[in-house]
Amino acid sequence: MGRNSIVIKSLTFKRYYSNSYKLNNNNNNINNNHNDNINKNNQESEGMNFNISNPLDKNKDMIVYIDMESSKKNILQENKGKPGIYMITNKKTKDFYIGQSKNLYNRFLNYFNPAYLKRSPNSIVGRAILKYGYSNFSLTILEYCDKANLTAREQYYLDTLNPVYNILKIAGAYAMDFTHTEETKNRLSKSLKGVYVGEKSFWFGKKFSSETKKLMSSKKMGELNNLFGKKHSEQSKELIRQKALGRKFSEETKLLMSSKRGSLVNVFERCDKQDFKLIGSFVSARRAGKFMGISGSTVARYMKSGEIFKDKYKFSPQ
Repeated sequence: MGRNSIVIKSLTFKRYYSNSYKLNNNNNNINNNHNDNINKNNQESEGMNFNISNPLDKNKDMIVYIDMESSKKNILQENKGKPGIYMITNKKTKDFYIGQSKNLYNRFLNYFNPAYLKRSPNSIVGRAILKYGYSNFSLTILEYCDKANLTAREQYYLDTLNPVYNILKIAGAYAMDFTHTEETKNRLSKSLKGVYVGEKSFWFGKKFSSETKKLMSSKKMGELNNLFGKKHSEQSKELIRQKALGRKFSEETKLLMSSKRGSLVNVFERCDKQDFKLIGSFVSARRAGKFMGISGSTVARYMKSGEIFKDKYKFSPQ
């Protein structure tokens, strides 16, 4: 692969990646000067990748991409279609995450997609990458292995290294199979409130094309709709009603809603015995009444009857 092949004993492995676990390996044959030179070379060549003997399994080599940002191209090219166990390490905090994938290329492609990470707020390592930046993370291929052995090998590393960024310490367990306690749910809810609203929202300022809107609509029609053939319970209806009562619309939204309902009111003032001139258009009888200093019901009554208000003003929807 065009990399330097370097053997690093377990002490360097521990010092570089984390201080949150202990490995019981014999370190009597470590050459300190050799290790110091390796660390110096690593710092001077952030974009370089290395083959390193795995201190947990002498029969296997690890591949270390020291800088995820500068090594992105190599990471994606060299891991297409390969199943294996990987580790993502925060070089500032030394915290790390261990995962598995049947196709490492697809998994790493997601990690290099900020939009994907933003849509996965429960991923601690994803949030850390967004916070610290890719250049502050290294990526290690702990080992390539058969797909059938992925879960067993991931569990081995989870038990041995105890990674801080892994929420679940059971290999193959995913969020969909995991139930948080009420305390954890409340803590997550509080931490996420206001994080993805307004300008922080992924869709802020973006618009769907007409073609996309039609496609989205077609996927929710008939039996494809989640509520097809279902009815809200009385309890659900009451909950929806209570939420609607406390909802507040902006003035702009109110105007838009009124105009959509077709309650436009035009106010005309008599300019001679036969002709009237338009002096205002309003989205509701209430607003027209507020302009005239009368009630909305009065405006609605005169508009319906066609009579002239005070022999001077005429209300019309046209």
